[in-house]
Amino acid sequence: MQFTLTDPVLTRQHAHGLVELARMADDYGLHSIGVGDTGFRLNEAASRVTLLALGTTRAYVGMRPTNPWTRDPQITAAFLATIDSMTGGRAFMEIATGDSAVRSVGRRPATRARLEEYVTCVRALLTTGHGRFDGREIDVYGGARAPVRVSVGAEGPRMLELAGGIAEAVSIGTGLTADVVSWSLERVRAGARLRGREPADVEAWFTVRSVLDADRESARKRIRPSLASILHHSMRAGVDGRLVSERHHDAVRAYVRHYALADHQRPGGANEQLMDRLGLTEFALDRWGMAGDPKDWIDRIATLRNSGIRRIWLANRGSLTQLRATLRNFGEQVLPRIS
Repeated sequence: MQFTLTDPVLTRQHAHGLVELARMADDYGLHSIGVGDTGFRLNEAASRVTLLALGTTRAYVGMRPTNPWTRDPQITAAFLATIDSMTGGRAFMEIATGDSAVRSVGRRPATRARLEEYVTCVRALLTTGHGRFDGREIDVYGGARAPVRVSVGAEGPRMLELAGGIAEAVSIGTGLTADVVSWSLERVRAGARLRGREPADVEAWFTVRSVLDADRESARKRIRPSLASILHHSMRAGVDGRLVSERHHDAVRAYVRHYALADHQRPGGANEQLMDRLGLTEFALDRWGMAGDPKDWIDRIATLRNSGIRRIWLANRGSLTQLRATLRNFGEQVLPRIS
């Protein structure tokens, strides 16, 4: 489960709240807990992951995702080594090419080659103390360590194949419909086979933009900023070959072209309105979303299971109070019905 805290300032009270949130998630048995890595929010990810680490004894913790631009591999390796030591081996690194985090500092999303070089370098720094990145040699000190769990966030066919080739896990953001799920899994398997790996060695996790609320309509309203975000960065490379119905092609292209970074995930902002005007809100909800009350979630999870999904990353956003309520409802009203 990913926690995106929308409160504008991380106060001491929020810090204690995040530790407690992590403790709750750990008690409910969640596999991994993450926070996004973007300075765009003015809440530094490393401090938030540290708070998650302090609240857990079993769950993996990490940034979800980081990117190959805004953190030097040496800094990332030091961060991972610290969290891994704090948690007794439960740090993970998820990495993707970058969206708001890199665009807001004037960069374009990283190439696949840069991402692979970054992963290779971070692994080498942790296991040997020496790596190479972007034409320079990097040395770190403190002794060789075990590698951490690496996941790659993927939303297109070539990224899915790369993830299958280099990572322990892949966070799939292509969508949740049965045809997209089947296509995505085959791309991951193809990438693994191409690198001489066993496809079964790569865990496939599907990203679900989610809001759980006793009020179904409130949930559907709260999920809209998250849907507006993933609709943009999942489709920014184009609709061709991504199993998008032809009737949506022109609308999706127009949406990507007119997306406003300044309103990224802003409730009621220009991107939500644009998504509505182009008739894409229900398309985005069906493809990436899960919003409603506990019964809606139970039904939706059953549908996802029938589509071939076995592991999901629940991407939740809201105030600390909202995130706490979401987690409690999930742990007490949804999990017992789907386990």
